[in-house]
Amino acid sequence: MRQAPDQPTVHVGKVWRLLLADLGLSRVAVLRRAGLPGGLLDGDGSRISLDEFYALWESFDAEAQSPTLPLRLGQVEASEYFDPAVFAAICAPDMTVAGQRLGEFKRLVGAFSLDVDVHPDATRFTYRCKSRPDMPVVMAATELVFLVNLLRRATRHRVVPRSVCLPGPVQDQAAFEDWFGCPVAQGDSASFTLDPMDALRPFLTQDDRMWHAFEPGLRRRMEEARDALSMRARIENALLELLPSGRTQIDDVARELAVSRRSLQRRLSEEGTTWLDVLNSARMRLAQHYLKTTKLNAAEVSFLLGFEDPNSFFRAFRRWTDATPEAWREAQRTRAQAGAYRK
Repeated sequence: MRQAPDQPTVHVGKVWRLLLADLGLSRVAVLRRAGLPGGLLDGDGSRISLDEFYALWESFDAEAQSPTLPLRLGQVEASEYFDPAVFAAICAPDMTVAGQRLGEFKRLVGAFSLDVDVHPDATRFTYRCKSRPDMPVVMAATELVFLVNLLRRATRHRVVPRSVCLPGPVQDQAAFEDWFGCPVAQGDSASFTLDPMDALRPFLTQDDRMWHAFEPGLRRRMEEARDALSMRARIENALLELLPSGRTQIDDVARELAVSRRSLQRRLSEEGTTWLDVLNSARMRLAQHYLKTTKLNAAEVSFLLGFEDPNSFFRAFRRWTDATPEAWREAQRTRAQAGAYRK
């Protein structure tokens, strides 16, 4: 399997075998379309790069040929699979705490995160990838359906979000709006917002005794995952959030990661890389995301990435891709159109 450098990996195995079997899809066909080995899901499964994981989701979506695939996936009762983070969420007193527990686990263990923003008038749950600014819509929609379904199951109440946002269009928007009970908008994130009353609605599944017995083991797993994550990966994850706000300096990242500037540089040196290499890598990822998914021009992208002037961005982008920003954007557009035509 190809392995993209400096990317986090994602484990795939039993859950994917179950989902493919439940939906009557050919494991071989899905893996072949994604360009992955036929035995990838055998046994305990394998770890694959984030690019490969995205390709797997896109292949899954293409093979299923179902406009409401996320609605089906997000409501699967996978009792055959024990997920410690989901168990921790089910034992929580309400959705706010459940989201925070899931978010803490995801933030340290996997390539994705769940952020819970509590305000007096609303609580927002945002699902995102820590290492890439883009996300397959079918995956994002599945996650939001899963979370809202968890809320409804735990409260035994058909909670209706105030709003839902996805990072792209779904094929049957009416079906999704009917299931969520509210409009589904498009934006830069995958998120849903609850009224304060619903965010704090008591879970009938709350079990403090089970949670206290289970918590130490879960936290050990989280700490092991955090220790295994390279400093480069942690810095790139932080930069994807900091760059759009204009915080591009090494001291900004050191504060975000709660380490000293000297420790950060020393860890990077031990990993055989430098601050400038990591900064350029994060800038390249964000630049490609903006050019591929927005209508921002090159000068606007340059500003968001913290370059001193557009010419500096042009030179850097050509160095990264051997193309100008607009030429790269057009090539991506042509490739997407060709792929849609083949389908």
